[in-house]
Amino acid sequence: MKTTLAIAAAAAFFLVPNAALASDAPKVGESILGVEVNVTKVATTGYSANSLIGATVHNDKKKEIGTVHDLIVATDGEISLVIVEVGGFLGVGSKWVAVPAGLFRPGQKDDVVLAGATEAALKDMAPFRYAN
Repeated sequence: MKTTLAIAAAAAFFLVPNAALASDAPKVGESILGVEVNVTKVATTGYSANSLIGATVHNDKKKEIGTVHDLIVATDGEISLVIVEVGGFLGVGSKWVAVPAGLFRPGQKDDVVLAGATEAALKDMAPFRYAN
């Protein structure tokens, strides 16, 4: 009997505070969880990674010089490097090079512009390799 009462008391001690916390816990749709973000502003001023990866890279003379292969995101959340696939045909004989993201500007619908760049200059760059 004493054992049963001890177990019941211990259960009440551990369950009551948790029940109180659970009722006070934020719920999705009832309160803001984490950091508030103005989604409309972010959506209208940003770019979708899906639309950037695979985008054609042109120079300011509208010459195609490569394709966006990947985006490297720094620990602060900013895109630091754009990995450009250059050269080759259908991926055969091509290589990846890392270009600072700040050098790019938006182009038309499915491309980005790397002003002053040439395919030859990108081919002369050291190849990019992931640090796995």
